[in-house]
Amino acid sequence: MGPRYVVGCRSHENREIVRSNRKVLCTAAIGALLLASAALVVCQSVVAESVARSYPDSTPLARMIEIQRRLYNDEFRTADSVASLMITEHPQDPAGHLFRAIVRLTVMFDEEEESGSDRFHHSLDSAHLAATKVRDTSTSNKTQAWMSLFLGHVEAYRALWETRFGSRFSALQSGRDAKREYQRGLAYDSSLYDLYFGLGLFNYYKSAKAGILRWIGLIHNDTEKGIRQLYLAAESSAVSKEAARSALIWIYSDKEAYDSVIVLSRRMLQQYPDGKTFLWPLAQACYEKKDYDGAASAYTTLRNRVSVRPGNYFNLIECDYYLYRCYQALEKNDLAHGAAQRLQTYEAQIPQETRRRQRSKIAYLKRMWPQ
Repeated sequence: MGPRYVVGCRSHENREIVRSNRKVLCTAAIGALLLASAALVVCQSVVAESVARSYPDSTPLARMIEIQRRLYNDEFRTADSVASLMITEHPQDPAGHLFRAIVRLTVMFDEEEESGSDRFHHSLDSAHLAATKVRDTSTSNKTQAWMSLFLGHVEAYRALWETRFGSRFSALQSGRDAKREYQRGLAYDSSLYDLYFGLGLFNYYKSAKAGILRWIGLIHNDTEKGIRQLYLAAESSAVSKEAARSALIWIYSDKEAYDSVIVLSRRMLQQYPDGKTFLWPLAQACYEKKDYDGAASAYTTLRNRVSVRPGNYFNLIECDYYLYRCYQALEKNDLAHGAAQRLQTYEAQIPQETRRRQRSKIAYLKRMWPQ
């Protein structure tokens, strides 16, 4: 989940904001890297028709559209079924395996819990093998570029998994491998602007998180270059327009440009009203802007959706904590105390790992209980 690394965090409150921003960036990162989840704009465009002609079959593109819509609306089981159907219909096509991995990682991030990692990595390995075989045997530059895009995405998703559940060093290595594949894709076909989506993400975060290494010149500052590449993908790519716009949400959040986060999140929610992906950045941006009414509204919607399947209770704690802070700031004391006391209804079910990760917020809410 693309965590936000902050140097010199001086106060407990700032540390809480950093932890919460990890949630915002991660969920948005999933929205962003639904990568070639590709194909929101494929149907009904002349560009899409040309892509379909160079791609082995147009059917996978239609499946990708459906998977993206299902994931953004939290229909995870249906999305997995569609990915499985893609594999059955086109077993030699890497897209089905790639999108099955996407579904599995999205579920892990949504639930804030590592589950099914073995199956996730197996799907990525299958996508890698299939894409490599197609690229090595194809004589079409366009098809080879698409396979390079998929291979880059395989490594990008490995990097996301490593960032959240594994090693940051391994995440960096996978990120570099992804960049190499995207650049190779451009050598095959420089008109496949979807490749700039992956390159834009790499260039921005490689630079934005380099810290002192960038300052002393060991890593070049490519943050603005990365943003320009994402705008290019948002305007001109065949299938990654929405993914690039979604990526810009978490970049704006990283840059603390909360007005832009709010505008873009609300725009995406109009298209995907049933999911949580864009509610998280909207809620946090409103909170940072001290729009406590707006934040409370978003967190209330989130809590209602999370409570249906609370999982390991991480997200339920997150919602109750911020609802308390919002109502406290609005001087709605009864609602604030109600938010804090809700913890009592599920505290006994909270797993030990969640208690460890959310210990400061749990302690804070318990201090607010009536004595």
